Amino acid sequence: MNLILFTASFPYVQGGESNFLSVETQHLSGVFDRVFVVPETIKDSNPVDHTGLMVDTDYAHALASTGMMDLFRLAVSSRIFHRGFRESGFPRFSFSAWRRLIAFSGKAELTRRWVHDFLRKQNLNSRDCLFYTYWFDHATTGIASAREQHPDLRLVTRAHGYDIYEEEYYDPPFFPCRQTTLPWIDRIFPDSQAGAAHLKKRHPEFSPRMEISLLGVVDPGFQTRASSDGVFRIVSCSMIRPEKRIGLIFEAVKYAAERRPSQRFEWTHIGSGGLRDEFQKRAAQEYPSNASAHFPGYSDHAALMRMYREQPFDLFMNLSETEGTPVSIMEAISCGIPVLATAVGGNKEIVSERNGLLVGKNPALDEISSAIFHLIDNPDEMMNKRLGSRQVWEAQYNARLNFSKFSQTLKQIRLND
Repeated sequence: MNLILFTASFPYVQGGESNFLSVETQHLSGVFDRVFVVPETIKDSNPVDHTGLMVDTDYAHALASTGMMDLFRLAVSSRIFHRGFRESGFPRFSFSAWRRLIAFSGKAELTRRWVHDFLRKQNLNSRDCLFYTYWFDHATTGIASAREQHPDLRLVTRAHGYDIYEEEYYDPPFFPCRQTTLPWIDRIFPDSQAGAAHLKKRHPEFSPRMEISLLGVVDPGFQTRASSDGVFRIVSCSMIRPEKRIGLIFEAVKYAAERRPSQRFEWTHIGSGGLRDEFQKRAAQEYPSNASAHFPGYSDHAALMRMYREQPFDLFMNLSETEGTPVSIMEAISCGIPVLATAVGGNKEIVSERNGLLVGKNPALDEISSAIFHLIDNPDEMMNKRLGSRQVWEAQYNARLNFSKFSQTLKQIRLND
């Protein structure tokens, strides 16, 4: 039995989906005879470790060599495009909607043709194949369309964030070709209860095909220690992008330090982005004497775990505007770090009174600082939340358990055909 896994960039980019797929594919390889990995883009020349996997880069090269005019020609020649603009709810009077539909359906048509060629070149019987897209995007739609030519082919997809919450990521808020694609998908695996609820509300007729499948991280084998020198240490981890609202964390730490001058604060943000140097300069100029901030840049999983093992941290902070279920929070709770997060997306499922605190989607600085002060002023509660973080990880986000179960589920989908 063959599994063909479509990814955004794995195994050619560290971080992002490789945080999960480097572990998940180990379990998939133990269940399927062959696992083909088909990345959409190749950004690094040297892939991360992918022992036991068969990586096919033809799809990435085909996409990279296809310009906008080529996508336009592919789109208008495909049934995907013509079905897409006839779907109910398509914003016909939006230029950006038409542009997005053309690009999407052009890539989907390219995918459809690629699937046919791939099966022929690899001499594969579609009855022995399960196609799995890590993102619910154009690749999913292209493979779904290929099922008209290969009816024995089976297709599943995960769904995370941008591929679920169209109103959070797109203007106008629609996702191309959903009604065209959904009838051809055997199972949809949102990675959070919030994501599943959103998809079921939008597409109730396909609710029976939707099944929550939580992601997870491996056991680091240690627990991060709390500070013992009177400094309250906050850590955050993400790319520095607008929706991550690193500027809000910056202001919240500054505000808390100004409100409580007797307490020392230290904030470390792990992650790269164009504003990293600017934040570092601003912290040196604007933070009061009892606060400091550090921006060490990107850190792969191994380096991040080394930091969590060697340095004390008291609180992980995520103030994102929108989220799926962040790997950064999974990593933090696996190390026993309590979490303060906005009540958005999957944050509401991974963070509770048991292991941290939630603030509103658009919290005021006073709300954030009050939550921080509550934790500082209640050390016994903080200790319980450290224990709670490990317990939440073990019960819900243990990679070994989650990916083993998921791999068996995929196998049964094909076997039960």
